[in-house]
Amino acid sequence: MIYQTALDITGVVNQLVAEGQVVDPDDLATISPYIRENIRRFGECVLDTTTPEPAVTTRLDIVLDS
Repeated sequence: MIYQTALDITGVVNQLVAEGQVVDPDDLATISPYIRENIRRFGECVLDTTTPEPAVTTRLDIVLDS
């Protein structure tokens, strides 16, 4: 994702320069290909904070032949 964003930024800057726009290096220094807002890097985490149902206790009665 970061690589593609860096390619997109490079393409847009090159297009602006080709159109005769002046691109300030200080402005470029503030652009980062690592987007931190509005993305979920690790997916969506949903926490269920409701109290769970009581656990059903079971017992396993096994008699082993000696």
